[in-house]
Amino acid sequence: MSAMHVACAADERYVPHCATAVRSLTASNPGVAITVHLLHGPELSAKSVARLGGMSGGELTIVAHAVDPGAVAGLPPWGRIPETMWYRILLPDLLPDVDRVLYLDADVLVLDALTDLWGLPLDAHYLAAVTNVPERHRLGHAAELGLAGPERYFNSGVLLLNLKLMRRDGCTAALRERARRDLDRLLWPDQDVLNLVLGERRIALDPRWNLMNSIRRFPWAADLLGRAQIAEAIARPAIIHFEGPAENKPWHVLCDHPARPIYEAHRGHTPWARYRREGLTPGTAARLLRRRLLASPAADARASASTVRP
Repeated sequence: MSAMHVACAADERYVPHCATAVRSLTASNPGVAITVHLLHGPELSAKSVARLGGMSGGELTIVAHAVDPGAVAGLPPWGRIPETMWYRILLPDLLPDVDRVLYLDADVLVLDALTDLWGLPLDAHYLAAVTNVPERHRLGHAAELGLAGPERYFNSGVLLLNLKLMRRDGCTAALRERARRDLDRLLWPDQDVLNLVLGERRIALDPRWNLMNSIRRFPWAADLLGRAQIAEAIARPAIIHFEGPAENKPWHVLCDHPARPIYEAHRGHTPWARYRREGLTPGTAARLLRRRLLASPAADARASASTVRP
């Protein structure tokens, strides 16, 4: 098998999580030569770049790519999400000698070998990705963009990209132009534009390659992905994606995801092993206390007693 090329993007806040994702990647793919391409802007310190690069060794090589801010100038922002979200559209030009790359968001964990995914024939397709599962009131968003339906709209957190074909067809320029042209109707800017420009030539992946929180939690996910496929993905995930609001992230005090201990274990093998979980406020402390009380044996006993008729 050829060396696996993986790309991720991070700023100063997310570089510890990127390091954790990289650690999980190498731990789950022993003996595989992997080159990780870190895309970053000028706000990422040289110290952090060096610390992440220090994880290189054995079969792992980490290469940092400083992105010119002008390359994403004028592209629409999205709330507090930094402009690093746009860096993935630059990959065909940033990696001119690479034919394909697996792009991973920084809030993922790799739990299984990726050789089958990496070897997937892309042929005339621009990419392979898992169908997105939105909130119920967002199910019509794909149609609003002009797509056939929600089953045609993919999540951009895990993307196997055909860089050779994207370079040939000038996809980076097309993505940039579409983002500026459709500025007013983009809900999730980078993801919407990737779907609009590349979606017609997408291979739909099994959900185990991007097991999102929404797949686990939203009952209508079965309508988009299939009940059996979801059951298999939950039982045997290859990539877990902690997408969604802050409390979905394993570094947040309110995260109750079953894979949170796995995140902590992998982070313990990175240069950012020591950290304080985010989100501890008086309000979240009260929620945590309530959650623990409800989960206690005494609470279970009270709940059982309340169901017994006198």
